[in-house]
Amino acid sequence: MRRIALFAALLACLTLLGGCGGGQEIESCLFVLAMAVDPAENGNLTVTVKALSGTQEAVGGASDETAPQEDGEQAQPAARTLETPEPGYIVLSATAPSCLRALSLLSATTPRTVNLSQLQEIVISRTLAETDATLSILKEIYAMYRANGEAIVVVTPDDAGDFIRRQRAILGVRLSKYLEVLFDHFSQIDTIPPDAQLAAVISAMESSVTDATAVYAAGNAFDSTLLLSGAADLDRLPGHLPRTSPAENEYLGTALFSGARMTGTLTGEETGILCLMMGRAQRRSAFIGNAQYAVSLPTRVKRTLEADGALGVRVHMNLTHVAGVRENAQADIAAQIERACVDVLLKLRAASCDAVGFGRLAIRRHLTIADWEAQNWAQDYEGRPVRAAVHVKVL
Repeated sequence: MRRIALFAALLACLTLLGGCGGGQEIESCLFVLAMAVDPAENGNLTVTVKALSGTQEAVGGASDETAPQEDGEQAQPAARTLETPEPGYIVLSATAPSCLRALSLLSATTPRTVNLSQLQEIVISRTLAETDATLSILKEIYAMYRANGEAIVVVTPDDAGDFIRRQRAILGVRLSKYLEVLFDHFSQIDTIPPDAQLAAVISAMESSVTDATAVYAAGNAFDSTLLLSGAADLDRLPGHLPRTSPAENEYLGTALFSGARMTGTLTGEETGILCLMMGRAQRRSAFIGNAQYAVSLPTRVKRTLEADGALGVRVHMNLTHVAGVRENAQADIAAQIERACVDVLLKLRAASCDAVGFGRLAIRRHLTIADWEAQNWAQDYEGRPVRAAVHVKVL
């Protein structure tokens, strides 16, 4: 009887193992870590991916293949392979009428299946982001190729393909871990928006109560001369930081969206204020004047729709002076933060971007979806006054 029971148990285990039959071997996958999308001629898109090459040997050279054409016939979409001399990684690109077809072309011309489960960033050129194509591109990637929903969406004024080509792992870690640590670091100091993940961006673009934000990034050739006199150190956009660094790409600031179209940007310092008003600030220290302060207790934030229709933000925060020369009284610090909040709210309103989430408050005042849609919140939002009240206690 024991033998029969053991045999039955083994049979049950075999039925469970049968569910793995549809899996893929690691060796058959092209694991993409970074992806870039640029506009191309004749309404096409160029998709560039940076993936694990499966070898630690450096390779070089580039090749282009274009389908033959008759006189007067439009050139057919073609795959372009560019292998970089960076050990362990390879860069591939393809041009086609859509992002989906470009990825399919890469799969068809590469002896591996494109796999986006390890994707860390999606970089879109600003020229493309300022059209309505962004949402369809992100949805195609997310739905058809099962991309990692936590991948960070990045907008760059540079060529997006070149942006990921010059992306290098530094400080002794592999590229996938480097990108993960990089985005976590910038999130901790509030210089990138908190909801820039692929799934969150798609959800916000399709929402009627909020708008999407993405990371704004650019390259820096280390010869930047733009200095903002009297402004905070991070009150500028990427590519305008007078500094040297082992990383050529700078992640700093926010790309603002209204619906699926990019409509504006925020500097690194303005992004910190946005995180504060969203109640998502993680920054543990702040520079005010010539002094450094630590945020000693969790900051309390309340977003309101005032009786007169104004968009209001109320902030209560405690600071501890830790370094430098304290030149400002509590009231002066509070007034300074209030002005910064109002300025960012006005900038968001001008860009028709409700990233703070006032629409979530407005919809609660309607009993039905029809009533909410009749209000036309997107248009109503642009005409509302803004107001901020900040209470600061320096310990």
